[in-house]
Amino acid sequence: MPFKRLLLLFGALAPSALTGAAQRPGAAVVAADQAYAALAQSHGEWTATRAVAAPHGEMFVPRRVEVQTFGKALPDPAVATRWTPQQAWLSCDGTVGVTFGRWSLPGTEQRGWYEAVWVQLRSGGYKLLLRRGGTNRRQLLSKPGLKGLRAACTGTPGLPISAPPAGTDYKLGAAHDQSLIWSSAVDDAGSISVIVSRWNGAKHVPVLIDAARTSNAR
Repeated sequence: MPFKRLLLLFGALAPSALTGAAQRPGAAVVAADQAYAALAQSHGEWTATRAVAAPHGEMFVPRRVEVQTFGKALPDPAVATRWTPQQAWLSCDGTVGVTFGRWSLPGTEQRGWYEAVWVQLRSGGYKLLLRRGGTNRRQLLSKPGLKGLRAACTGTPGLPISAPPAGTDYKLGAAHDQSLIWSSAVDDAGSISVIVSRWNGAKHVPVLIDAARTSNAR
């Protein structure tokens, strides 16, 4: 199927993936996550990933790579990974959402978790900006919060800046209104850190802390 038709299919799948809790904050990014998972099952894992990723969307393998460049020539595996979103956080203005969920590889005992940052398009849909995952051999250092939690729309969120250790591949991102922020870092040893924080009206509070080495991503 031509790539442009895949993009249209993703756009059509996302709204249909909404459940009865369609008005819950974060429902749109959960729908985008579910549509991505459905597209992987119907058209192949890498085909789907290229279709939903933003132009400069990133993942870790384990170093940081751009999805469109790294995955350009990769064939789809015979069996696609299954992803199921479990939690979501949304900025007050809706420009950025984060999902957390679980993955499994059908026919095997391989299981794990993943997290994804989604950026809103002018059309209102979402594209994948950052993806990271790992196996169940370790737990996240901080448990994710409730599904569908929106950042507070009161107060004036600032953008906290902290200098990473020398040699660290570090990036900081934020929603347009700075009510949802995230950082991603890879140090010299290859350890990856992703932290997502939500504005609560007075300060940014971490809702997801992923700061330990993992062996592979899904």
